[in-house]
Amino acid sequence: RQARRREELQEPSRPQNAYWLWLSENREALTKEAGSAKGPVVGKLAGEKWKAMSAAQKKPFEAEAAKRKAAYEKAMQEFKASGGQPGKRRQEKQQVKQARADKKAKKEARKASGKPSRPQNA
Repeated sequence: RQARRREELQEPSRPQNAYWLWLSENREALTKEAGSAKGPVVGKLAGEKWKAMSAAQKKPFEAEAAKRKAAYEKAMQEFKASGGQPGKRRQEKQQVKQARADKKAKKEARKASGKPSRPQNA
């Protein structure tokens, strides 16, 4: 048994854009105004309000988004420099999903063939 586990590199997550920053700040007010906490209802109202906002009103959110994006890009460069592979987790998840789908397809094909799963009794 190893005395110390080597900590695995974690890929930095992508930052929120200006719209999502604004939405996270104003979600409570939007849910009250929409009269529902359901995603599509709030999202539609939020989209309409965001489009109607002036550039001056959007500016602080866009500045924060730009700052977060710069920090993300710097973190990503450090991640790559230390030997990290971008998109590795996504590929691993996709391989697991594909293996599961292949197994299910094989089972379906076996069922569809009409072949008995166990031999007949004597």
